[in-house]
Amino acid sequence: DALRAQLASSKLVGAPAAPPKQEVTGPLAPFTWTDAPFTWTDGTKLGPKGPAEEVGVWLRDKWEVVAGASPEECGLLGGEGMEAQGGPPDRFAQLQQLEDAAKPELEVVRVSGLHCAFALVFWVHQTAVDFRPNLSLTAAGQKGSSMSEDLFGHMVKAANLAQQICRDVRNLAFSEFGRKHHAMKDTSVFARKTAEELRQHAAALKEYVNGVMADSIGQARAEHDGGQWDHGTASVSAIVHCPSFGLLALPLGRSTWSA
Repeated sequence: DALRAQLASSKLVGAPAAPPKQEVTGPLAPFTWTDAPFTWTDGTKLGPKGPAEEVGVWLRDKWEVVAGASPEECGLLGGEGMEAQGGPPDRFAQLQQLEDAAKPELEVVRVSGLHCAFALVFWVHQTAVDFRPNLSLTAAGQKGSSMSEDLFGHMVKAANLAQQICRDVRNLAFSEFGRKHHAMKDTSVFARKTAEELRQHAAALKEYVNGVMADSIGQARAEHDGGQWDHGTASVSAIVHCPSFGLLALPLGRSTWSA
């Protein structure tokens, strides 16, 4: 990056004009996937080795086919009053609450259940791989919440909501409701299969995010006590309250979470 900056500013090398930024369109807008070599560090990340990278690879590989899928065949996203008529719960209201809480980072598409859930998991993944909570022992567990706790809560709630929407997409009764009352088509086999895979990846992301948060709190405890935190071997048992989410449990050096 430093070398390219030097070359660009050199009188001997003409700096090419930057191409105009293209407007992102399609069912997954405003999100986009960028994996060109020279934009990788500023573009979309796959995440560190392990579960985060596995989710990232899956999202990357599914991006084009999901973006190209017809919203009419990707499941009805529940709105106000639908549940009382036999349709899915009001996911629009839940999405709005989440977006309001996470402003301005989160803006989710609503063209179909699958596209919405996919965008939610994509946001959680990209946020999670950059998540570096900085907690102190005095901050964790007190009334009020830190920015790290808030972001942690938003990610877990987004993953939970994505899982719920994935179940809606797989629900055949909701598919029939959408076809009869909202000009949808029968939810495709592709959409239902992808929704189930997406639901599992959302669960993996929740576990990953919780592990990152748990390590941060464990490190804070260790520093407070004058010791060291070893995520793999430390015998630490603590229950920490995150006001924006619920309880974060750290039993015997392993990170788990419970609402």
